Amino acid sequence: MFIISIIALYISFTNKTALKASLLESAIDCIMMFNSSGRIIAFNPAAETLFGYQRKEALGLTLIDFLFEKDGQETTFLNLLFTVKDETIIGKRIELNAFRSDGSVFPAEITITSTPYKGKHVYTAYLRDLTEKKKSEEMIQQLAYFDLLTGLPNRNQFNQLFHDALNKAKQHNQSLALLFLDVNRFKLINDTLGHPLGDLVLQKFSALLSESLFAQSIVSRLSGDEFVILYPFGNRKSAAVQAEKIIQQLEAPFQIDGRNVFVSTSIGISLYPIDGEYPEVLLKNADHAMYQAKERGGNHYQFYEQEMSVIHSRRSACEQSLRTAIEHNELYLMYQPKCHIPTGKIIGVEALLRWDSHELGSVSPKEFIPIAEESGLIISIGKWVLQTACLQIKKWQDAGMEPVPIAVNISAGQLHQEDLVTMILEILHQNELEANYLELEITESVSLYNNLSCMEKLTALKNEGVKLSVDDFGTGYSSLSYLHKSPVDILKIDKSIVQDISSNISASSIIKAIMTMSHSLNLNVIAVGVETHEQLILLERFGCEHIQGYLFSVPLTAELFENSYVIPDANASPNAI
Repeated sequence: MFIISIIALYISFTNKTALKASLLESAIDCIMMFNSSGRIIAFNPAAETLFGYQRKEALGLTLIDFLFEKDGQETTFLNLLFTVKDETIIGKRIELNAFRSDGSVFPAEITITSTPYKGKHVYTAYLRDLTEKKKSEEMIQQLAYFDLLTGLPNRNQFNQLFHDALNKAKQHNQSLALLFLDVNRFKLINDTLGHPLGDLVLQKFSALLSESLFAQSIVSRLSGDEFVILYPFGNRKSAAVQAEKIIQQLEAPFQIDGRNVFVSTSIGISLYPIDGEYPEVLLKNADHAMYQAKERGGNHYQFYEQEMSVIHSRRSACEQSLRTAIEHNELYLMYQPKCHIPTGKIIGVEALLRWDSHELGSVSPKEFIPIAEESGLIISIGKWVLQTACLQIKKWQDAGMEPVPIAVNISAGQLHQEDLVTMILEILHQNELEANYLELEITESVSLYNNLSCMEKLTALKNEGVKLSVDDFGTGYSSLSYLHKSPVDILKIDKSIVQDISSNISASSIIKAIMTMSHSLNLNVIAVGVETHEQLILLERFGCEHIQGYLFSVPLTAELFENSYVIPDANASPNAI
């Protein structure tokens, strides 16, 4: 505007030649001058650069002739100015689409001023290219309303869409379904395969959801691995069909970086109006239902039921109390011995974590361990378990117990601690415990998905003398090639297989195969969950010599374990085989 005012003053008090020399030629902004008929009488170098026209091409033409779309709305105010002399646009900033000589379009802002000159009106147009400004605005819009990783509507936009859809459903007495989705074990994917690949999984997952949507449905990424589908007109039947379609399509693995990555989801569903009439209530209830689907093992969908709110409240209370469980001395370990069948001697001890909360009472490991893993609390809790178990076994060794390894469970989250190896070696050193008396138990599903970094840590620990075992073996996707390359020493046959050994031919076949495989790979085997003499006899027949279970001993407190196995002349099992 300052440049325009200067130009106007110069028109009044100086001649056109001086004006063109001093201002038009040197201005970095696009400036055009035209007479009352709209014909251009001045066209500065900046205008030549912006529009791609030579000055001689522009002089004598009108703005409408070559700068703007002939029938577009941009020409309306110019026609009014040139035909009926309607000067209401004078001094106003107007946004429009301008056209270059090659036909390309760009956003622009134009301001026109009017100045009398020798009894006539001379107009000056100042035009600014808004391309970069529009790009910035689009980027801000993208950041505000779309998820950058997946391109899906983000939480902000979803909230607006949800309110609009819900208001429409209320006005027209229509139903609405909300699906809340979570990628199962996504933290494990991130921990074992790395965050870059985890991002690719989320992109593939979001693309699958978009392709699976029913008409008028909208999918949004709320945060992390949480997604929602807003399904107008959705009812119980159609929402179930939508959920089943997604689960079915996830049966095929994602092809990422030359590898197959299997992904599953847990889906919670709430319905308007039966499960709530407000967005926050429906979203919360769908979330509760999703957690119930996850409790069923994942790869399921679950409709909201009223009692789920109680379950969710319990889960939240557990997480909050668990955060202070160590400092309040609420955690403790139970100890279950492992037995050598032919001799009846103890060949090892497993430390089992227990929690007696001052507020919640006794909480089952099946309830609080998943909460600890998902919340990240497993890191501090896991370190406490290692420290306590190593201290205890060393104390028993010093009291005269025949030295045997103590086994501690390690989660996927712990495996990704950068200082895991250093931390464990420091704990062994602090307790003056030899490394071969510590055994780390890793579940089969975790071990098979380990990345190179995790395997390097396990190998480093094995090289120091720490023993490694695979827990719950036989329930996952066992791989001979993996076992052949891994630093594992021991396989623990899962309890569910052992308990079916006498009644299920498949269970017997699995155990026979495990024994054959373990012998060929020079691995030890322990059968877990042995409770009957019939199971014991069959295990011996199949060549399994080591067991752990109630038949030999239930988990014991430290005091009871001492009385049964540590104090001299008290080496007999409380539950003799």
